[in-house]
Amino acid sequence: MGHKISLIVQPGDSFFPIVRAVDRAERSINLTVFRMDDPIIQRALIEARQRGVRIRVLISSSARGWEEKNRKLLKDAKEAGISTREPAGDCKRARYHYKTMTVDDEEALVFTFNPTRENLHYARDFGLEVYNPAIAAEINRLFDADWNGKPFEPDKDSPLLVSPFNSRKKMKTLLQTAKDSIHIADAKVEDPAIIRLLVEKARSGVLVRVLGDEEHSVRLPTEIEFRAAPRYKLHAKCTIVDGAAAVIGSMNLRTESLDRRRELSILVDDADVLRRLNAVFENDWEHQLPMLGSTATQVLRAFSVPPPESAQQPSLRLVLISRIDTLVRHEIREGVTTIGRAKENDFVISDALVSRQHARITLNRGNCTIRDLESGNGTFLNGNRIIRETRLRPGDVVRIAECQEFRLLEL
Repeated sequence: MGHKISLIVQPGDSFFPIVRAVDRAERSINLTVFRMDDPIIQRALIEARQRGVRIRVLISSSARGWEEKNRKLLKDAKEAGISTREPAGDCKRARYHYKTMTVDDEEALVFTFNPTRENLHYARDFGLEVYNPAIAAEINRLFDADWNGKPFEPDKDSPLLVSPFNSRKKMKTLLQTAKDSIHIADAKVEDPAIIRLLVEKARSGVLVRVLGDEEHSVRLPTEIEFRAAPRYKLHAKCTIVDGAAAVIGSMNLRTESLDRRRELSILVDDADVLRRLNAVFENDWEHQLPMLGSTATQVLRAFSVPPPESAQQPSLRLVLISRIDTLVRHEIREGVTTIGRAKENDFVISDALVSRQHARITLNRGNCTIRDLESGNGTFLNGNRIIRETRLRPGDVVRIAECQEFRLLEL
């Protein structure tokens, strides 16, 4: 593409790429939302609006099971001064399912994931962050058309696949170029024409592999190799051809996604992105743990890992990840982990707002709790100040005074 581009891998990269992009915004943010409940991303958007950034959020009204949550999201955003709309054509048959964000007409992010706690931390998902004004402009042109309920005609030279306009044609063209391999991560490979093309390619000697889930495995012909995704729920929609080009975005390979819904994916051929994407696919296919460095976020093993417990009582591995330090995670050990400004703490935060002995986290055979140690500026859990020892659960947001905020994750 000739412009800076980076791959986002979930779980692992979490909310950090989105929050960093929001925090960089100076003029405008356009965001499409199918589902969203991550409080840190929501807070970053509110902070951006408070510093004068123009924000528009297009929120689907037909997300199954999320109707009430999305209505609340609309209400909260409006109260914060963020402009919101529901797409005029959004309905159960033709959902507006795409997941994109543009920043200052220069940066574009295309996701397979929703900004929800489940997708950010517990599902295999991908995203692309692209610094390319032309791509950002084309996404904004689609956004404006959907915002205003106007017709849209996609640019035929753009690397974007936009359903229902050109996704089928562009995907078919890409698959037909395959000479060695087609690797697909998609829980819903269902479109009959796409499946016929995959079978034709397999019979011609192309290795065709689909990483999906057990529910959909019986629907694929035997010529297509299938394995269920390990460890994580598979929510990604990604097709890799010959290891050299990939389509990533909101679009499943099923008829309604190609022909009826509003979906958006992007074709990428960047060598570094493809190297990482191929490595993740191979690790998932072989049910292996990712190699160190295969995702942007590293785990800091600050404490020795306790010996494993018996099979009947597996140990719980927890980490705190920081909103402002994207490369470091603080592992919570079995027993007591102390937090504070003093150097003798297990987890030191060098900030004048933090008390010398600020808080204590206790992990005891899977039961994790946090207690504020009568700190001057408080310890907060999901926005509420802690006044007694309180249970911690994966996904909770912990704030130490007003200086640092963390998400608790289970590894």
